[in-house]
Amino acid sequence: MLKPLVLASHNWKVLLKSLVYQALLLALVVALGYLIFGNLVDDMVKVVRENNVGQFLTETFNSVVDGKFDKEQFSARLGELISDVRKSLSSVRLPFGGVEMTCVLFCVLFVAYRVLVSLTDVAAGCQLEEFMTSNAERPFTWFVIKKQSATWQFALLQTALALPIDVLIVCGCVFLYLLLLIAFGWWTIFPVAASGLLLYTARQTFFGYTLPAVVCGEGSTRKAFKEGLACAPVRFWHLFWKTLVVILIMATLTVLSVLFIDNPVWTLVANVPSFVLFFYLKCVNMVEYFRLKNRPFFYKRVEIEGTDRYNRRQARRAKRANSAK
Repeated sequence: MLKPLVLASHNWKVLLKSLVYQALLLALVVALGYLIFGNLVDDMVKVVRENNVGQFLTETFNSVVDGKFDKEQFSARLGELISDVRKSLSSVRLPFGGVEMTCVLFCVLFVAYRVLVSLTDVAAGCQLEEFMTSNAERPFTWFVIKKQSATWQFALLQTALALPIDVLIVCGCVFLYLLLLIAFGWWTIFPVAASGLLLYTARQTFFGYTLPAVVCGEGSTRKAFKEGLACAPVRFWHLFWKTLVVILIMATLTVLSVLFIDNPVWTLVANVPSFVLFFYLKCVNMVEYFRLKNRPFFYKRVEIEGTDRYNRRQARRAKRANSAK
């Protein structure tokens, strides 16, 4: 996993530009979502605070860590909390006055975010591919403009195929939790969380080669996407365990930030490393794809005679030598 890390560090500008785009996009989606669901969000926050949901989660987590967790006490408090929350939900204001329209608007907004957040993937992948192939670096915006067709096709294909799988994973984990809750109680959350992480990692691994195939291929985006999916079974486990490590770190950061940070803005800031890890995961996918195809690649900057970087560096050296005389 060292070579992808070095590759990511040498392409920190690509990471920074992707982060800026995703931060602006997230701010736009949050602003639009608050405009639509503002009353709902305010009322839900009020319900959570009035019923001390955060305090309940924190105390439960601390009792598990300290070894003082009481199953019967937890079940009784959970039942009281659910009853209080149900009573409080009657005062929640829904957009356009209906649950159905609220769900539809939320789904539309979520799908739009999933599509838009993928719009930097192809540009970032192209820049990584060019660096790995020729050790060159063209402007990020150049790839954004040139690869508009491939960008939108890839984003739509990825969303159309990956999003239903993500929904199935979430629904499956909820069903498994409810199924085992009676037998194992609160501790059911641990095997269910582990199952969810493994399934999500498998999903990420299955689609991990699609972006490298799209940016490295010369045919249509759809054909390259299919080729990337076909590559997954060939080198699945090589990518799976590396993806699992990254997903575990991101999940740990998310859980800790939700449990111990009350301010939503600081919670978002605490999850910035997760965005960085997603970029690192792209580098892992690129390296594994090049290895699968037996293609030689650069993972760090080297001086190649005749390249623009070599010529600029030689010019700076000559300038410093002349100024020193």
